[in-house]
Amino acid sequence: MIPRVRVALATRNPGKLAEFRRLFAGQPWELVGLDAVGFSGSLTEPGATYEENAVAKAEAVLAATGTPAIADDSGLEVPGLGDWPGPQSARWMGPDASDGDRIQGLLSEVERRSPGDRRARFVCVLALARPGEEPIRARGETWGVLVPPRGSQGFGYDPAFLSDDLGMTFGEASAAAKARVSHRSRAVAALLGAAGPRLGLP
Repeated sequence: MIPRVRVALATRNPGKLAEFRRLFAGQPWELVGLDAVGFSGSLTEPGATYEENAVAKAEAVLAATGTPAIADDSGLEVPGLGDWPGPQSARWMGPDASDGDRIQGLLSEVERRSPGDRRARFVCVLALARPGEEPIRARGETWGVLVPPRGSQGFGYDPAFLSDDLGMTFGEASAAAKARVSHRSRAVAALLGAAGPRLGLP
């Protein structure tokens, strides 16, 4: 039997941790939260790109704990708005804004600046930081259309994202349905393809 390897997920978002645990289910390692590895520092996102932010977070957890770490940076891009808000998706309205605030703010911007083009894509970039190795990076994306929010599943912009693949919003979709087509599931598949099922770990 292959021993399981502990890997920390660099997030304090419980919804994201639960989603990644589902996506990595069946792999020969254990995905744990930051508390489980004793990480109490801050997770800053200093870069202008998803990749820079994901690598920074994964390397911060590895450096502080010695535990291999995976981090993601994800965002929603609206081509009609020049791919905005992108890496700023969770922060552009400030730290006190709720998911609902951000959804309504984004829909207002689309209505004001790009009412004829509501196409959007979710993007996820993953970074795996391992002791003594260069980080492994992987990207996934999924396309849809922005609509008034529907459904209460998921988190973030999910209720306003009408998936091309599913014909429903991510807020209406079950966790299993979303996992088949989401940007995160595609990034996970790319990471496993690049690193193998043990993610390049001993």
